[in-house]
Amino acid sequence: MKLTQVAFVAVALAFALPARADTMSVPTKEAPAYTFDVPSNWKPKANVDDESVEASAPGDHAYLSAWIAKGSDQQAIVKDMETTLKDALKSIDPGSSEQTIEVNGLKVVVTKGSGIDKRAGNKVQFRVAVFAAGGDKVGIVYSDYDNDAPDDTMKALQGIIGSIKVGAKK
Repeated sequence: MKLTQVAFVAVALAFALPARADTMSVPTKEAPAYTFDVPSNWKPKANVDDESVEASAPGDHAYLSAWIAKGSDQQAIVKDMETTLKDALKSIDPGSSEQTIEVNGLKVVVTKGSGIDKRAGNKVQFRVAVFAAGGDKVGIVYSDYDNDAPDDTMKALQGIIGSIKVGAKK
């Protein structure tokens, strides 16, 4: 009986505790304009040369890239999103949508849509989050995921966007 109770508590704790995540800083750890959390098993990597962060979900079901754009006009950057998307997608399906959400007190414009991935050539869904990152900087977090990506991949992407903090130190 006692062993069953201990096992039950251990299982409950395992599900209650979050998976380990790495806090990534953009543009650099030393001078972050913003941070966000990426699951460790996505193997996030910071690129010091172009001041960006990239990560891929296990099985390459999702891809994420984050960087800074110079310019204080967040709406102009959102309107220029097609250029950003053409870097990652071979083609973009008509009918993308845009919504503004609040994340940790920050207004984030999220563009959602679908298209054909340039790397793998398969159909993907994409999300691009754009937000003021202080001064003349705008933060951009791009992600795409396979149509057949596991549910936990979607939850991880939502968690990543939900973890964005501007001006945060690691």
